[in-house]
Amino acid sequence: MSTPSPYEILGVAPSASMEEIKIAYRRAARATHPDLGGSEEKFKEVQQAFQDISVLANPLSHDETFQKPGEAPRAGFSARPFDERLRKSPQQPKAQLSTEYVPEFSDASFTWLSRELSEQKIHGEPRKRGLFANRARLVREANTINLLSKNVLNVLPAARLVNGVAAPHGGHYDHVLVAGYRMAVINTMTLPEGYYSFDGNVLRHGNKMTQPPAFSISALQRSFMQMNVMAFTLVLSPNGNRHEPVIEYHRNANPALATTPNVLNAAGLVRELKLFLGSGPTPNVVDRASLAHLREAMY
Repeated sequence: MSTPSPYEILGVAPSASMEEIKIAYRRAARATHPDLGGSEEKFKEVQQAFQDISVLANPLSHDETFQKPGEAPRAGFSARPFDERLRKSPQQPKAQLSTEYVPEFSDASFTWLSRELSEQKIHGEPRKRGLFANRARLVREANTINLLSKNVLNVLPAARLVNGVAAPHGGHYDHVLVAGYRMAVINTMTLPEGYYSFDGNVLRHGNKMTQPPAFSISALQRSFMQMNVMAFTLVLSPNGNRHEPVIEYHRNANPALATTPNVLNAAGLVRELKLFLGSGPTPNVVDRASLAHLREAMY
């Protein structure tokens, strides 16, 4: 049996436009992703096929990675939340696996990201937005970078943290953390220590109610169809205690549901990130193309 061509693997004609190829690639990546019932072998075939076609047809512009304002939703997109079973799994992060880079450093045709930047764990830093700097936000983001560096990046060698990412349709993401083909988007807020109950919409502390900052990852998921993307809101305490504030979910606000955001204190966030990123099919892989596109979106 002859080996299928890259075009046959993606299910497109050799005469297809680059936009059609991109859409077919995102469909195929989503269909073969190990997180969504596919196989790692087929997923790698799709990745390699798209890379081979890209080399033949000139590398894609980084600006085309994100969906443009006013553009119709891309075909094949179906948001899917992180499997609830992973929250109960005793599986430990696969931190002992050696880091692999896709494409490999020996692939001279890949020029989007240097070896030095591919090996760099933290990209970007807290910056002011607009004309005025919000010192409280800058301090909060710096504390988050320190938290993730000490408690996640040192456990998952292939994890890469990109800070200050412009969202595809406007707005910002404080932090984006990737490992393998999973991506965690993290925005932050600060609340006084104490006990809070979360009903899926607001945090209640006595008679006071606070709504976590709203942000959407749907356009980001469409832009990175090969990734399993999840959103997290980190609630920090002014006193630096990772276990404060205490956040308890109502019964009808299970964070495994697609409609309920993950709102966590620092200790909870570290635990969930290790589970989500570390239990992926290939947590030891650095997807250099995705990292390059995220860096391009840094503001």
